Amino acid sequence: MSQRLGVVFVHGFLSSAATWSAFLHLIEDDPDLASYETDAFAYPSPPVSLNPLRRIPDIDDVADSLRTHLTHDLADHTGLVLVAHSQGGLVVQRMLARALAAGRGPELARIRRVVLFACPNSGSDLALLLRRGLWRHPQERDLRPLGQAITEAHRTVLNQVVHATTVTATTCPIPIAAYAGESDGVVTPVSARSVFPETGVLPGDHFTIIKPDSPEHRSYVALKRHLKEALSMPDDRVPPTPARPAADLYRVLVDHLLDVPRMTEPAFRDQVYELLPPVIVHQLRRDNAARLELFALVRSFEHYRHLRPWDALANALETLVPGHPAVTAVLGTLTAAGLCGPPAT
Repeated sequence: MSQRLGVVFVHGFLSSAATWSAFLHLIEDDPDLASYETDAFAYPSPPVSLNPLRRIPDIDDVADSLRTHLTHDLADHTGLVLVAHSQGGLVVQRMLARALAAGRGPELARIRRVVLFACPNSGSDLALLLRRGLWRHPQERDLRPLGQAITEAHRTVLNQVVHATTVTATTCPIPIAAYAGESDGVVTPVSARSVFPETGVLPGDHFTIIKPDSPEHRSYVALKRHLKEALSMPDDRVPPTPARPAADLYRVLVDHLLDVPRMTEPAFRDQVYELLPPVIVHQLRRDNAARLELFALVRSFEHYRHLRPWDALANALETLVPGHPAVTAVLGTLTAAGLCGPPAT
């Protein structure tokens, strides 16, 4: 199966996706990185909101939006590298921490690397008194030194990502590299590097560190190395892809599913869907005929095999209808077909 890899850029405070233009142009012109598709994730970060009907999202909102973007818009990518600048690094860390808190560790297994540029892991002191006294901004609060939310997310990432060894519901090992700007007056090198095991200092201030002007610029050389490592490293954290099930197997599965109590009720199917990967449920076309809806559901699983949807379905049935013979029949069929169970070792 050919790889489809994406590199996702996440901008910082009061910035936009346009800040990544230098990196985007260099990657697109680099034949060594032709396997990558670039993506610039954008989120609102204006100085103020003058519209009374709109609010500025806080970092938790942005983190959840990023996870939705990865899950839905980039669902077909087999591997991802996340690259973040400044506050964007806090967004990425919060996204990882919140996903693990929700027991979604396997969904993060596609992320092969995280690269942070000038991320205020310990907060930023710049104009702190002015920011506290005269400016109320929901994202600025998380930039303050030793903020509780920053500290908790950072601790989770270190313990359950950086130092993790296996993929579980609450852990997912992902290498993280953190770089500081050698003349950055906004985020100090101590804050940018924090206690991540892989760190460095690159030319530039808080903003020019992500403005490489040539392929030889050290910021680009560093990022390119991480992208090539992610490209060449086989990712054995992602479960092996099973063979595509035959149509008659789908029919057998649907027959067993319809034997599950209340499965013909839309309300019960909604309970099942809440325990499946959101991207699958989002694209599912509902149908009054339960058989047609369930057939469409299991057919859609083949497009999202990296999310382990068969395991999710098995867990949902065992949770909602434990020990029922119809559930046992579903699990037996999935196991016999090699669609369900722990990845091969």
